[in-house]
Amino acid sequence: MNVRKEFISLKKVKVICPDGFPYHAYDAKGQVTPWSIIRMVDFSRNIAFSNSPTADPPQQSFLDVVRLTEEFLLFTAATSTSISPNLYDSGTKKGPLELHLELDNVGNTSYCIKTLFFLGDQDRPVIENETQMVMVDFNLKRPSPPPDWWREKYSAGGLETGKGLRLPRAVPPESGVLSHYQVKIAASDLDIYLHTNWANYLKFCYDAFVDYKFHQVHQVHQHGRESIQDAFRKTRRFALRFMHETSLGDALDVTLWKDSGNPDLYMFQVLKQAEDLCEAQVEFYPDEDDDDEVAPKN
Repeated sequence: MNVRKEFISLKKVKVICPDGFPYHAYDAKGQVTPWSIIRMVDFSRNIAFSNSPTADPPQQSFLDVVRLTEEFLLFTAATSTSISPNLYDSGTKKGPLELHLELDNVGNTSYCIKTLFFLGDQDRPVIENETQMVMVDFNLKRPSPPPDWWREKYSAGGLETGKGLRLPRAVPPESGVLSHYQVKIAASDLDIYLHTNWANYLKFCYDAFVDYKFHQVHQVHQHGRESIQDAFRKTRRFALRFMHETSLGDALDVTLWKDSGNPDLYMFQVLKQAEDLCEAQVEFYPDEDDDDEVAPKN
């Protein structure tokens, strides 16, 4: 892969992917999947954070992450993404792709990186992502402030606002949820730490939604009002917060329900034996045919 990075400033770098989105990033309708966006965010961070002193020209680690990880583990706490309708335009070429990463916030024990996706020569991003990372001290085993040298270098210029990425908790309605979807963590779900890759939690939620809509199709199929392709809706935005890790063989329950004030917004909880591991919200672009007529499940 002919991927490269270029520093724009101390706190901003761009990762250039000439081939754009990979083949496996598309769903059954040829649309870029939400979890593939997360994987591209993850991929761009790995490229940006890498340290290649022997490269020509030498490539330093963005935000000095290589040095930072000598003292800290970095965990993803939350992520939020908005998607332009241009991404779903069949006439929009999906490459080359540029991802612009910028340090957006430095908190007490965390920092946020904003990632903008640009396609071809377009001057407006088709995707905007913000991801919050928590720094955990190797020795103390708990979230801890960054070292002084890092804060002095990177928190100058008004970044230390203390706000970060704050997402509301997902509280199931008293009337019950629409569906339960079962997942068992497989080997292909794991990252290099032998925990479930953070992008896969969004995939679990999306699979739960499509499964729910698929069963809804079968219940109303005799009326000819829906087709299975209606389940593959265009995603407008999504957000996730992560509370606990999962490992190989874990059995998970993904519940979903529709937001009471927005018919295109669905809420999700990923549970393990009733323990809340991950919460997500996914808003789709409006679909005139979307009508949840199936009775909720408790």
